[in-house]
Amino acid sequence: KQWYQRRVRGRTFTRDQSQDKCSEPLMEYVSEELFERESYKRFYDLLDNYESAVGVEEVMTKHEIIEMKKFIDVVVGSRPMQIAQEYLVSKGWAPADEEEFKDWLWDVWFTLYKRGRARGRSGDSSGFEHVFVGEIRNGSVIGFHNWIQFYRLEKMGKVDYRGFIGGKRTQDTDFMITIQFSWDEDLEDADDGAVKYVGGTLLGTSPEFEMALYTIAWVYGKENGVVNIPVAIGDLEFWLIAHVYKGKYLGTCFASRTPQR
Repeated sequence: KQWYQRRVRGRTFTRDQSQDKCSEPLMEYVSEELFERESYKRFYDLLDNYESAVGVEEVMTKHEIIEMKKFIDVVVGSRPMQIAQEYLVSKGWAPADEEEFKDWLWDVWFTLYKRGRARGRSGDSSGFEHVFVGEIRNGSVIGFHNWIQFYRLEKMGKVDYRGFIGGKRTQDTDFMITIQFSWDEDLEDADDGAVKYVGGTLLGTSPEFEMALYTIAWVYGKENGVVNIPVAIGDLEFWLIAHVYKGKYLGTCFASRTPQR
């Protein structure tokens, strides 16, 4: 069964913000049955838990913490994360015990830290928020590398797909695409919507697959002092770009057709 249909139209370029090159949405169709799956449902529940503006303190409610823990439970029980854990444990980078691994995964993805000048103690960002949900800083979108969040906000009218970057031949078939879009959350510093000039996104992949893949990439990069990690899945070759923030936090991790300079 085909769970989604994309519409990759309107080629644009990295710094071209003069006009919207595509009047149609990126996601032509997504089956709502997909969100009846446990991992998708738990993931979707997390997407409205965050303040998009960098510098605004994040406050985790008890309900939100429960949602996060339920998501981790589902992800850790999935085959992609089991494979990831096996690899990480073999390298001595993560604990073998399941409950300890859940706590470790929480620290990697959900620990709050300060990316901007947030007041308060808890911080205004986390690895999960940055990579999967996205943030807005000074009129620009940072992070935001998840197709489900894109579909969610596009359906709400808050995200506007502006075009694809790169060759048309592969954009129609690959599950890794590079796009430009704007995100309007009615913030004071984003009158016409904050812009993501270059956004690398995996398309049609499950939350557990993405989290497992990005977890391996980020830990590998952190342990080996590298940013660009080459990846090959089937016939598709691309890069995962992983940054450590302030020496210990997951700053970002995303897919790219080219290594970062």
